Amino acid sequence: MKKPLPIIIAIIVFLVFIGGFFWYLKGRGSGGTALPTPTPEGKLIETALEERPYVTLTPSQDGHWLTLKIERIRHGDSLEYELIYNTASGVPQGSTNAVELKGEDSYTKKILLGTESRGNYRYDEGVTQGTLTLRFRSDEGVRKFITEFYLHQGEEELTSVDNRFSLNGQPQSSDFYLVMSTVGLPGDFEEEVVAGPYEVFSSATKPIKNAQVTLALEETGEASLYSWGGKDWILMEGTQKKTSALTAPLDELTTVIAGTVSISE
Repeated sequence: MKKPLPIIIAIIVFLVFIGGFFWYLKGRGSGGTALPTPTPEGKLIETALEERPYVTLTPSQDGHWLTLKIERIRHGDSLEYELIYNTASGVPQGSTNAVELKGEDSYTKKILLGTESRGNYRYDEGVTQGTLTLRFRSDEGVRKFITEFYLHQGEEELTSVDNRFSLNGQPQSSDFYLVMSTVGLPGDFEEEVVAGPYEVFSSATKPIKNAQVTLALEETGEASLYSWGGKDWILMEGTQKKTSALTAPLDELTTVIAGTVSISE
């Protein structure tokens, strides 16, 4: 006996619906932003610290956005970024983009920690740690950089993911603070950098009271702490010594490194 045509059509529609539903779940994880598809690496090029771009991630006042800013771009015809972060649910989410640089030496992008559809926003909650991967592509190959970040709120100690950098003080409990390595330097440093660069980024309008930074060295040696003053590197007070970690007060949030010698007094 032949099956009625309406039944056959209904079966086909049902199978298509089930297939589409599972494809949707695969792409969305548990309802968040779909994770980016891994990009083929290509030929990787080693890049010295002084040739790397200076990268910042600044959180918004509500903690739902991160402003990615890349400066001092010296290599690459195109840029790809992947920002992956963990949420309170334990499911990683992410954002990705690819742009043609067209000779530009800087790039800025505001990244949503969540999803947006037709003007409606759903924010991911409990974001604390994440990873930013950058790929600069050219005919030479690919320059790839990875930095991890830690998003803090309501903590007196602000630490990097690798625990090599920390800032202690009295930050505003309602503000968000993001700690990470900046990949490259905001300005040229004449001597050898032995640790860093690290920086704390925040949308807070008030400085952190009684702030003090600590930067661990790879090995015990003679070194000094320097902070970026906007035009030059400034030797931080009382840090030139032989030790495995350097500590000094910090007046404002800026890039911090450990260098081999004093270049200014």
